[in-house]
Amino acid sequence: MYEFIQSNTLWFILACLLIAGLLLLAGLIYYGFSNPPSEEEKKKWLPGDDLLGNEPNRLRGSLAVTIHAPREKVWPYLAQLGQRRAGFYSFDWLERLFGFHIYNTYSIVDEWQNMDAGQYLFYHQCGIGSQIKEVKTGEYFTSLSDSRHPSACQGSLAFVPPFGLKYFAWSWNFILEDAGQGQTRFFTRCDAVFEPYDRFRRALVAVFLGIPSFVMCKSMLITIKNCAEGRK
Repeated sequence: MYEFIQSNTLWFILACLLIAGLLLLAGLIYYGFSNPPSEEEKKKWLPGDDLLGNEPNRLRGSLAVTIHAPREKVWPYLAQLGQRRAGFYSFDWLERLFGFHIYNTYSIVDEWQNMDAGQYLFYHQCGIGSQIKEVKTGEYFTSLSDSRHPSACQGSLAFVPPFGLKYFAWSWNFILEDAGQGQTRFFTRCDAVFEPYDRFRRALVAVFLGIPSFVMCKSMLITIKNCAEGRK
């Protein structure tokens, strides 16, 4: 009798953990995909949209938030993004749980304000990241990782997901637009191209890379908004 109760208790605990995990996952997905940019904003051209050429088969994700502060208040936080700098203003505890050595810094650090084309933006201590391609101080910067043309920066790594892909390339761009009345519209956009581009691999990339990226990027946008508005 005791063993029966013990066995059922174990299954009950496991079921509760599974349900809690599913609810947490659902909450994170809702958080990441809530309040999306308008359809017009999703279709508009933004700096960095040309980094992957004219390849038609691509996945695109766009996020945006309105910040009640001018661009000059927002830019310093973008300038110091990176695993070796101020982090990515997202759930750093979750990043560390998955092996990313990231600790966010919410104050502006003068030593990290240099951002130039050719620099490497590290995401992970193993070298995964993207190379900064273009910078317009106070307005935007663009970045690219392409396994066909890997960066020559020391310690860099052109990441290819383990989905049987021949190559993988993505751009990650950050854009600040003047929204009037001292406000800023902050966009982040990511494009990804890969081969073979079939339904199965497209689903794998979307689920295992796209959903986590949306969740973490949404947190980043909101945190930078709070920092620029003086509420962090």
